[in-house]
Amino acid sequence: MQRLFRRLSTVESISRRLRLSFRVLVILLVVPAIVSIAAMLSNNMRYNAIIAHMGQVGDLKPKVAVDIPDEAWSAVAGYEAFDDVRLFEMIHEVNVELDVLMGSMIGPNQLELTAARRAMDTLREKVVELGQQIEGGAPVVDNEAKLEEIRDVAALVAEMLENYIAVEIDDAIEESAALNRMMVISLLLEFALLVLALALSVYAQRGLSRAIRAPIGQLEHFAGLLAAGDLRARAPQTRVAELSNLTESFNVMAGRLEELMEQSRREQENLKKSELRALQAQINPHFLYNTLDAIVWLAESGNTDEVVHITRALSDFFRISLSQGRDWIEVAEELKHLRGYFTIQKVRYRDILDYEIDVPEEAQEGLILKLLLQPLVENAIYHGIKFRRRGGKVRVVGRREGEQLHFAVIDNGPGMTEERLLEVISSLGEEDASAGYGLSNVDRRIRLYYGIKQGLRIHSDSEGTRVEFILPVRRQASDV
Repeated sequence: MQRLFRRLSTVESISRRLRLSFRVLVILLVVPAIVSIAAMLSNNMRYNAIIAHMGQVGDLKPKVAVDIPDEAWSAVAGYEAFDDVRLFEMIHEVNVELDVLMGSMIGPNQLELTAARRAMDTLREKVVELGQQIEGGAPVVDNEAKLEEIRDVAALVAEMLENYIAVEIDDAIEESAALNRMMVISLLLEFALLVLALALSVYAQRGLSRAIRAPIGQLEHFAGLLAAGDLRARAPQTRVAELSNLTESFNVMAGRLEELMEQSRREQENLKKSELRALQAQINPHFLYNTLDAIVWLAESGNTDEVVHITRALSDFFRISLSQGRDWIEVAEELKHLRGYFTIQKVRYRDILDYEIDVPEEAQEGLILKLLLQPLVENAIYHGIKFRRRGGKVRVVGRREGEQLHFAVIDNGPGMTEERLLEVISSLGEEDASAGYGLSNVDRRIRLYYGIKQGLRIHSDSEGTRVEFILPVRRQASDV
């Protein structure tokens, strides 16, 4: 028993402890109960068989001791012809029942039935002799003497059956006493095993509780450290198999959280750099110098309306670029910012540049991350339209499909070779990428702010370049 308790306390798996405890309880409670029940059922079956045998023998006794002699007397007294009496039939019925009884039992009591069966054969011989005397016309005195022999043999068989019943009664009493003793012993044994099983259950429950409580306490402490912001905390390993896996998963989760927090910190730093560079790009000294130079040139030429128009466009351009520090602006504001930029560039490039903004009203609802379209237009002008002598055109197309906004900036410049296109696409999102800062910046900001895997899609051939992106519709800045 001590080895059993020691075995329960050294098992390191909760499920294995439970299985072992269950098996021990089954062995202690179920197996002895099954053995006891089987033994009592066997004893009870023997007792019932004894009772049944006594009943059958009891039924045979009057048939042998009374019925057969009376039937023989009827033939001797002349009440019935010998051929009409049922002596042989009655003897046959008794013999059949005796054979059945002897075949269904084993033991010393079978000797009484064997002797009775042989006496029945003697009785049959006496009946045959009686029939021969009656048929031969023997005197009545001789027939009566043979009848007395038949009665003596029948009485002997009845005595044997009586002896069998007496012995069977003694056996039945012994079986009943044995059954009672077995019941008492079984009850005492079951009670002792029940007490032992309860003690074992209490011991196993306390051991299991101790085995779980300490690791759970460690995990709780570890979870508290994580909640407090200590992502470097790690839970110590435990010997309990199930909790060991849980502890390892917690530690992996903590490590992953630490990596994600570091990654988020780096992304935030990159995002701030991207926003700063995007804003600096709008205040490009060359762009500002060329715009102011164009304003001066128009003023000297006396084109005051043009001066007012371009100055207002420049004012709107920078006002929307700054947008009071907001990251998200209405789609209509982004398009107004784009028109201001086109107005300023149109003055500079004149016949070389033409533009078109095709965005229906339903696509102008909601918010968009600012400064997404202008860098793409600037890239189209400086790397596409700038190299044409005339007839250059930039188209900005937008549409809404369900809960998505589709925007494309299309130019009819010379386009890119296949090798250059692959180089630009592969370098999107990288710092100082060969794709050019404008494309890389927009691609990175779309991925970071919108949390989507793909930013820009670029298509280019000899007829021009198309840069497009797809965004989820946002109705307020807090939408995810």
